Amino acid sequence: MLADLAQRRGINELHVEAGHKLNGSFVREGLVDEFLVYMAPRLLGIGRELAAFGPLERLDQSLALRYASVTTIGDDLRILARPVAADPAR
Repeated sequence: MLADLAQRRGINELHVEAGHKLNGSFVREGLVDEFLVYMAPRLLGIGRELAAFGPLERLDQSLALRYASVTTIGDDLRILARPVAADPAR
């Protein structure tokens, strides 16, 4: 699908707002260039996964991220993070 969007339609950027399963599939396949996460200063009980791509047996199997920016918007945080392997600045 991504190759088709790029080749046939000239679309080279896709924003995905999805659940943990689809997000996990994109992460597992190495298709994520950056994560844009908004975080409110509230705990609401049992949390939800951002991306289900495990289970991981060792820490070195994790996806290393580099924070590109962390900005406050009102009381919330806007976090832009990039996978280290996909970050051309590294």
